[in-house]
Order: sequence, then C-alpha cells, then structure tokens
Amino acid sequence: MENIAPTRMNLLARKGQIKLASDGVGLLKGKRDALLQELLTRARQLRSMRNELHDRGRVAGASIAIARAVRGTPELKSAATAGLRELDISVKTEKVWGLKLGDIELAGVLRNPTQRGVGLFDTSSHVHEAAETSEYMLEQLLRCAPLERNLQIIGEEVKKVSRRINALEEYLLPKLREEVRQIARVLDEREREDTFRLKRIKGKKAAQKKAKAHAASAQPAAEGVG
Repeated sequence: MENIAPTRMNLLARKGQIKLASDGVGLLKGKRDALLQELLTRARQLRSMRNELHDRGRVAGASIAIARAVRGTPELKSAATAGLRELDISVKTEKVWGLKLGDIELAGVLRNPTQRGVGLFDTSSHVHEAAETSEYMLEQLLRCAPLERNLQIIGEEVKKVSRRINALEEYLLPKLREEVRQIARVLDEREREDTFRLKRIKGKKAAQKKAKAHAASAQPAAEGVG
C-alpha cells in the first residue's frame, strides 16, 4: 500500500472507486455485447454480398475472356478506353454506438450500350456483354467496400473495449480491493489496540476505586482500636 494513509476516509474512497469501476465494467460489457451483435449482423450481410460479388466476378471474367478470344485484346481495350467516366458516388455516415460508420450511394454505375461511348452496331455483342457484366461486378464491389470497412471499425472498437474491461478487471479492481483489505486490517488493529487500552484504563480506574474504598473502610476500624 503505497502512500495511502490508512484512514476511514480513504477506505470509503476506495470502496466508492470499486463501485464506480464495477459499474463501468458492466456498462463496457453491455457495449461490447451490442457491438458484437452488430458485427455479426453486418458480417452475415457482407458474406452474402461477397458471394454475389464472386458470382458476378466469375461471369464478368468469363465474358471478358470470350470477348478477348473472339474480338482480340485491342478492340476490348479500345472499348474500355471509350467507356471511361467518373462515377457519381456520394458518401453518407451514421452513428452506431458512438462510431461513425460510412455508406455510399451510387448512381449511373450500370449503363445501357449507347452510354458506353461505343457504337451499338459496329461493336461486337461479346464486347457489350463484357462491359455490362463488368459494370454489374463493379456495382457490387462498391457496395461491399464500405461494409467491409465498417466491420474493421467495429472490430477495432470491440478490441479496444475488451482491453478496457481487462484493465479494470485484472489490474484496477484487484489493486483497489487489496488496498481496501490493507486499510481495513490496519483500522481493525487500531480498533483492537484502542479497545485493549480502554480496558486497561478502566481496569486501573476500577482498581484505584477499589483501593480507595478499602482504605476508607479500614480507617474507621483503626480509629476504633485506638
């Protein structure tokens, strides 16, 4: 017990800190449970969306391979260059258990053939199909990206909350409880010493009173003998 005066005030203060820390552990565990539930819900959603992304990716990869085999890489690259554009993406955020999580709103990712900058009739249907399936894959990829980042943010917060719980349960609370035990032991020893001292004082007073009474009773007897 370092530099802690063993007083009743400090004893009460440490007990108050224990109560506060215990309440804090309860609140943090509640937050962690809620975050874990949120994490699991979003993880299931992401798993479903990733499966869809993989399906779209396989279709897009196959379409691109067929278009390259049929029309050649130069025509495919030319169509890709003609279709370059900026995506209309807006970012929005939401607060979940104090965390700022992001999401995106998409517009115009999927285009019709006339919007891709290539001729409808002078471009192979294989190239059009490759462009369409690639845009479907891109759309799903953009929808997965913020959800994956949100899972990272929630997972990091779960780790942070868990570290705080461990610090309270494994370090602070044991330390405070040990200090309470040591202060209480010193106070009990002082109380026993005070009780023993009071008994000795009372015993001395009783002995003195008894001696005075005995002396007072013996004096008349001595006078009668004289």
